[in-house]
Amino acid sequence: MPPYRLSGNVYGTLLNHRSALAALGDAVNHTPYQAPPRAPVLYIKPRNTLAGPGDAVVVPADVSEMEVGATLGLVIGRTACRVSEADALAYVAGYTIVNDVNVPHDSVYRPALRFRVRDGSCPIGPGVVRRDAIANPDALTIRTLVDGEPVSQSSTADLVRPVARLLADVTEFMTLSPGDVLMVGVAAGAPRLRAGQQVVIEIDGVGRLENRFVAERLDAERVDADVPAASRPIAPPATGPRARVAYAGAIHAATPHERGLQLADGRVLAEDAVVWLPPFDVGTVIALGLNYADHARELAFSAQQEPLAFLKGPGTLIGHRGQTRRPADVKYMHYECELAVVIGRPARKVRRADAMAHVAGYTVANDYAIRDYLENYCRPNLRVKNRDGCTALGPWFVDAATAGEPQFALRTWVNGKLTQQGHTRDLVFDIPTLIETLSGFMTLLPGDVILTGTPEGVVDVQPGDEVVTEIDGIGRLVNTIVGDDRFGR
Repeated sequence: MPPYRLSGNVYGTLLNHRSALAALGDAVNHTPYQAPPRAPVLYIKPRNTLAGPGDAVVVPADVSEMEVGATLGLVIGRTACRVSEADALAYVAGYTIVNDVNVPHDSVYRPALRFRVRDGSCPIGPGVVRRDAIANPDALTIRTLVDGEPVSQSSTADLVRPVARLLADVTEFMTLSPGDVLMVGVAAGAPRLRAGQQVVIEIDGVGRLENRFVAERLDAERVDADVPAASRPIAPPATGPRARVAYAGAIHAATPHERGLQLADGRVLAEDAVVWLPPFDVGTVIALGLNYADHARELAFSAQQEPLAFLKGPGTLIGHRGQTRRPADVKYMHYECELAVVIGRPARKVRRADAMAHVAGYTVANDYAIRDYLENYCRPNLRVKNRDGCTALGPWFVDAATAGEPQFALRTWVNGKLTQQGHTRDLVFDIPTLIETLSGFMTLLPGDVILTGTPEGVVDVQPGDEVVTEIDGIGRLVNTIVGDDRFGR
């Protein structure tokens, strides 16, 4: 792990270096992109990818080489929400070097998750240089050396969005928290390395990050001893549903009660007397798109050859009875009722037949999307799917033994009107297949959650609407849509 405390939330920016955008050429005006990007093109490097200086970077057995993405990382020092360009740098604690390693791929339309989230593929370091030690973050030279020989050089002077502008545009729709890292972008022509080679990335005034690439050991197995203490398996719950709520200045575990809910200390409270939180400590959030054939048809998409998976950050999450903002300028925002599968044991290269043994339990998810903001870069882009408060989880975590076989009916009501119905038997890729596929290229850790997709029946929602998503045997999740005025906009 990096030799300093990170939040574990690392965000990358694609096509923010002029050379990278220029490399696409006129393709940005044609299928599949249709137009140049309007907003920052962001992606997430989850916690399984994090590595530090000197750590080995594994070249997976299924690829011959990996691409090195040398870039400057902004380490956030203060909670950054809707910051102005003029004030943006005041929210930066300092700077570091990031080596954003990925499996080479050509398209940035819907790049498969397996390209960017391999274990240990995001070395960061060697430390954090204080903000005031760098006179101008938009004038830094980045050099890459392979086996001691210079192979590429770029400059932050060539960013499409300079550092302050990038921070302002990103925090318009998603909050960055202290310890988060935002990569500013990688230049075109990133070098590719094979096992046995060594890479050094240098940024003047920031430091030198060195890592060696090694071949994957096919006999290597992930064991619990290798997992950080914070990622140990979820403790076996008492039989039945449980929740996490805030009440009277503290966080409490809770269980259902005929009068609402009962705290672990015995107090019985009404449902509206507490603030509901996501019902477990959430790790990486992996969402599935178009995983019900009827929903794919509804949106005029053909069947997927592999799961269409993407990641969501922690700022998206809210609990039962929470509020989700609908921006005033949008024309179509819809809910998505989904079964959320919670991982309870580390899963690495798990066979389908063994997959369910790694499931701790389930909860209900309502994952909103704003279709007005869709762009054809890393679709669905983070501006659509990673907005603050756009993903409700809860109210209950139901352990796998209590829930039984994951064959559940799903329903959504808007203002009491039934608008969506489906059943998990109609998943394109079922839960064992998803776990087998995802754990084939990334280690799933306890607390990670897989949102398995939504059936057909999504409709536009407006401020004032009450949206209820329900899954038989798991729970009934209530959410309210509010307008910009509630958020002082």
